[in-house]
Amino acid sequence: MFGVRKNVRNIFKPRLSIHQSSPPSLTSRTVSSKPLKSQLKVSGSLADKLADTGVWLARKQKAKTGKSKIKADKNRVNIVSERLCDDIFSYVGSSLDRHKGCDILDIYPGAGLWSRKLHDYLQPRSHILMEPDAELYEPFLKPLLDRPNTTLIPASGILWRELNSVLTPEYLPHQTVPDATEPQKRNDTLLVTANIAFHPKKRFLNFGSLAGLVLYQFIDAIRTSSLFQRYGLVRMLIWARHDDITSLVPKVMQKRRKQAVDTDLMCEWVREVCGREGLETVWHVRDANINASSNLATWKRMQAAGMKMPKGRYSEDLKAARLAARSGKVIVPGSKPAFFKKPYYDVLHQLEAEHEEQNFDKESDSFREMRIQRWKATSEENKNQRIFNFVADLDAINALYKSGQASPEEIERLEAEWTAKIQASPGGLIAEFATSKDNLHLYRQDPPVLNWDRRAYDPMTVQPDEFFPNIHCSLLDIQPKAVHPLLRQTGPNSNRAGDCFELIKGSLLSHSTLPLSQTLDALMPGAADYIIPRWKSIRDIDHGGVLVKSRNAELTPRMLNARQWEELLELWMEWPFRPEFHELVARTLDEAPEEGNSLTPDI
Repeated sequence: MFGVRKNVRNIFKPRLSIHQSSPPSLTSRTVSSKPLKSQLKVSGSLADKLADTGVWLARKQKAKTGKSKIKADKNRVNIVSERLCDDIFSYVGSSLDRHKGCDILDIYPGAGLWSRKLHDYLQPRSHILMEPDAELYEPFLKPLLDRPNTTLIPASGILWRELNSVLTPEYLPHQTVPDATEPQKRNDTLLVTANIAFHPKKRFLNFGSLAGLVLYQFIDAIRTSSLFQRYGLVRMLIWARHDDITSLVPKVMQKRRKQAVDTDLMCEWVREVCGREGLETVWHVRDANINASSNLATWKRMQAAGMKMPKGRYSEDLKAARLAARSGKVIVPGSKPAFFKKPYYDVLHQLEAEHEEQNFDKESDSFREMRIQRWKATSEENKNQRIFNFVADLDAINALYKSGQASPEEIERLEAEWTAKIQASPGGLIAEFATSKDNLHLYRQDPPVLNWDRRAYDPMTVQPDEFFPNIHCSLLDIQPKAVHPLLRQTGPNSNRAGDCFELIKGSLLSHSTLPLSQTLDALMPGAADYIIPRWKSIRDIDHGGVLVKSRNAELTPRMLNARQWEELLELWMEWPFRPEFHELVARTLDEAPEEGNSLTPDI
C-alpha cells in the first residue's frame, strides 16, 4: 500500500507552497538594470522636468553635468501625459463617481500627474501620498500638497510594516474596521491607487517581477482582510507594466494560472482601463474566431452602456468589431476551423504580393521562401480542419446527451469511435486539440470564464512616450467581492479550509491538463471516489460541465470555473476521510518546489 502511494506521488509530484495568512514583508533586495537611452526620450514638459533631474543619467554623465546627487530609484516609471489622464476620466470616470469625497491612499505617486488628476475628479476628504523618494518628487507634488487634507509620507507603501503604520485612525480617522464575523461589504469611502511600474523589471528573491508579487499580495489581502482590505472591500486602481498584468487578466486559457483563478474567486472584476495593444506573446494564442467574437461582444456591451472610446485610443481589434457590428456579422466560435494569427502568415502575404508584381524566378530564394511559407500555411489549415472535425463530433455527442433521443448504448458506441480517432492521431495533434477544445470550453460558458472575455469595455491604447521612461504601462481597475466563507478560514484558530484550498489548487494546477479524477487521487487516494460523484456542476453542461466520459473530453483543472472551484472546496470539507492540514502539507511538499514557484502567482 505504501509503495503504491509513493509511486502515485512520484508520478504526479503535486507541489504548492503553504499559504501565509499575512503577506511577507518586502525588503530592498531587488535586482534590476538601467533603462536604455532609447527609452528616455522626452515628450512634454513633465517628462522634460523629470529628465532634467539627472536621476536617469548614467553615472559618468552625472559626473560630467554635475546633475542630481539625489539618490532615487531610476527604475520607476511615471505617467507624463495629461491627455492620457483626461481620456481615462472621460472614458470610465462615471464608474468612479461613487467614490467622490472619499479617502485616497496613494502609493508611489511619483511625479504626481495621475494623483493630481484623480484628486481633481474625486475631490477627496483626505489624500495620503506614500512616496519613498520624497526628496526627488516633493517639488513635483507641491501643487497637490498645497491643497487641504493632503499629506505626504516619506515611506514605501509596498513595505507592509510602513503601509500598516499609515492604516491607523491617525491618518484615516473616518475609516473603521468592520466586525470580522459579518459578511464582507464594499467600502466606497476608501480608494487605493498605486504605480508599481518599473523598467527594467525589478526582481525580488525568486520572483521574476516585484510588481507581480505586490499584485499577488494585494489580491490575497481581499481574502484575509489584511492591509487596507481590513476596512471592507476596497477598490484599487493600479498602474503596472503591460507584461506584469498577464497573470491577473490572461487573454488565453494557457495563461490562466493560480493568480487568475484567485481573481475570479475574489474580485467582481479586474479591468484593463488602458494598455498596450496586442498579445503579450506569440507562443500562447487561441482561435482568431474566439477573439473576434469576444471583441464584438465587448463592443455591444459598450454600446449598450453608452460608452465612447476617446479619439485616437481605438485598438485595431475594436475597429474590426465596430465594422462587424455595423454589417450585422454573426461570429460563432467553433462553427468553422480555427485560424491562428501566426507571424509566417504576414511573411507569406508579403511574398505573394511581391510575386504578383515581380513574378519571382522559380530558382530564386524569394520563390523558394514563398513555397516554404505556403507549405506551412497549408499544413496548418489541414491540422485545424482535423481539430475542427474532432470538436464537431464532440459537440454532436453532447447534443445527443442533452436531447435524450439516443440510447446509452448508441452514445457509448459514438464515444468509443470518437476516442479511437483521437488516439490514432499524432501526439502533437492530440495536445493541440486539447488546447483548442479547452479554450472553446471556457469561452462558450455564460458568462465566459476569462475576465478578459467578460470585460465591460475595451482598453484604451497607450503610447510609450506617455510614460517616462518610455515603456507601455497598463491601468488596472480591481473591484473586490465577498469571498466564499470557507476561503476565509485560515490560520490556527480556524478549520484551515482556506489553507487546504491553497494546497489543493496548487497541486491540481501543477497538472492542469490531466483529468480531475487522476489529479485528485494523486493529491490524496480516495478523494476522487468521494468528490467526483457528488460534484454536480462538472456534469452540468450548462454550467461548465462535461457529459462525455472519454478521457480526451474529461474536465481538467484548467477548465474549472470559479463556482466549480468553490464546490470542490465544499466537497473536500465534507469528505469524512479528508486528511488533516498537516498531512496535506506533507503530501504536497514531498519534493521541494521548483525555483520561482514558492508563493508565486504563476503556479
